[in-house]
Amino acid sequence: MTKYVVTRWYRAPELLLNCSDTAAIDVWSVGCILAEIMTREPIFPGKDYVHQLKLLLKLIGTPEETSLKFLRSDYARRYVKQIPFFPKQNLSARFPNMSPLALDLLGKMFVFDPSQRITVDQALHHPYLSSLHDLNDEPICSAP
Repeated sequence: MTKYVVTRWYRAPELLLNCSDTAAIDVWSVGCILAEIMTREPIFPGKDYVHQLKLLLKLIGTPEETSLKFLRSDYARRYVKQIPFFPKQNLSARFPNMSPLALDLLGKMFVFDPSQRITVDQALHHPYLSSLHDLNDEPICSAP
């Protein structure tokens, strides 16, 4: 049975390439939502998984060999290597209405290798979100 995870437009590269899912996929998805809120349009409206992967690589650039180490499948690694080269886009050119701090956070969310992507905790403590951080208004869940 295939496990369906995340609507295509918000899928992290590792899901498109059939790798294991971690909390890093949620960080990628939140980055997609943040960009969509700022631009008022979907950032990666892929028609299928091949188109989806190309759209995200057109923004973040073709990954270097070192960024492919997390791919357990030789087939997935070969597939990524055969995709035409895409240079990394300047996020400020793609999202001219975003603040520098928002662009910094987005750039850390849109990292191909999930082990190098910003973590949820790091993202929550990013300066872009600092005005929303209030310890007195953040309930802590008790252990189950």
